[in-house]
Amino acid sequence: MRNNERYVYSATTIIAVLSMLSIALNAEPLDHDDHHQQEAHLHGLVEMTLAIEGNTMELNLESPAANIVGFEHPVSTPEQHASVTRAKTILDMPEQLLTFIGTRCQSLSQDMNLSAVLQPAETHQNAEAHSAHQEHTDKNHEEHDDHQTHSEISVRYQFHCAQGTKLTAIKVHLFDLFPRIETVQAAWVSHSNQASAILTTDSITINLEAR
Repeated sequence: MRNNERYVYSATTIIAVLSMLSIALNAEPLDHDDHHQQEAHLHGLVEMTLAIEGNTMELNLESPAANIVGFEHPVSTPEQHASVTRAKTILDMPEQLLTFIGTRCQSLSQDMNLSAVLQPAETHQNAEAHSAHQEHTDKNHEEHDDHQTHSEISVRYQFHCAQGTKLTAIKVHLFDLFPRIETVQAAWVSHSNQASAILTTDSITINLEAR
């Protein structure tokens, strides 16, 4: 039991460290021009962090909601509800997202956060703001929300691998399933090394043995 407790603490700590590294690697000067460029660049980018210890792996995905569902505001139409439902169905089946090379890995659990696009569309709005908002067209409404909000979708998976030390690579299929994704920035800690890689539609494999 104590060994399990040590593992949970270790994996959680590694994930936190990877998240901080990811933030640091993506940091840019905070002047207006650079800040604007950074905001524009976020669309199409997904961050993936992996922590592998023994036969257990934790994997985190962080993405702007626009990459996953096509918008970044609370759902307001049947089409948007359908888009969120489709995304949830795909993310609920990690075997569609990843192919493991070297050993077999099975999903144990997943924790998905879609709250940014599922919360009520009118939160903390007074009647005057609501009335003014209604004068906009649906198109202007969506454009306004996309520019003013930066909603994130996150998913955490835990896998059990038959032989964790033999896991050599992971193929990531996010690009086919979510065509708005252009780049995946992956970082990992495993039994053999700590490294990172940039994935694109032409390069979908994380080589866990890369230095």
